[in-house]
Amino acid sequence: MLERIDLALASRMVGSGVDDEPIAVAQRVLDGVRRPTPTDTTFLASLLRLRGLVLDDDDVACVLEGRPGRMSPLTQEFRLLRGLQSALQLIRQRAGDGKPPDGWFLVELFRAMTAELPRFRNNDLRRGPPWDALLYVSYPAPDQLPPILDTFDQARCYRDLPVVFHSLHPVRQGFRLLWRFARIAPFPDFNVVLAWLGMNAWLQAKGFPLLCPERGDQMLMTRLLSGPPPSKIVQLEGRLLSAFGEAAA
Repeated sequence: MLERIDLALASRMVGSGVDDEPIAVAQRVLDGVRRPTPTDTTFLASLLRLRGLVLDDDDVACVLEGRPGRMSPLTQEFRLLRGLQSALQLIRQRAGDGKPPDGWFLVELFRAMTAELPRFRNNDLRRGPPWDALLYVSYPAPDQLPPILDTFDQARCYRDLPVVFHSLHPVRQGFRLLWRFARIAPFPDFNVVLAWLGMNAWLQAKGFPLLCPERGDQMLMTRLLSGPPPSKIVQLEGRLLSAFGEAAA
């Protein structure tokens, strides 16, 4: 599966015309992978479904496009969608600058996502157990969070074992990033959502398209995060390969 993903990326990097400058072709491919698309609506809606919120794609499209719709601007869902739209722009900008995510960038994404929710103002790093905690999973104490976030970066393999992290394909490195950030759970809520965004920030920086949550991923994440860090997630690898076809359409 990973070989097919690499071939999909490489075939787009090579370009179809013999007169094309390879570097220019590669940059066009990366720009295309990171540009806004109609699938952004589904991606952002699915992120909130990952937290258990019920949303209709048409209502979400109205919010993101600034059109009148059935969703009130006073609702939590409306405000979160507006914030996630800003967070996605930040991810694309950082990827365009060639920078992988780090712990404090994910804090910045959380602040963008919750900017319109009063209960999260000056309440980004949790002061107790996370509200979305999983049973039987131990989380760092609140006073440990700043130094942990200081060291959650590519240079330190996102607090993974270097010998393991460096041996993995970049896609699977993204899965490890997701697992480790979700197990830190630095925010009062929406930790899995931010971990999924962190994985996508990594994938975008490496030239891969967005990986969208789907129905059933709530249960998948619960099983995943209740166990050891994954070496592979076959379902997500197949989904990423399909996303290459959507990005090229």
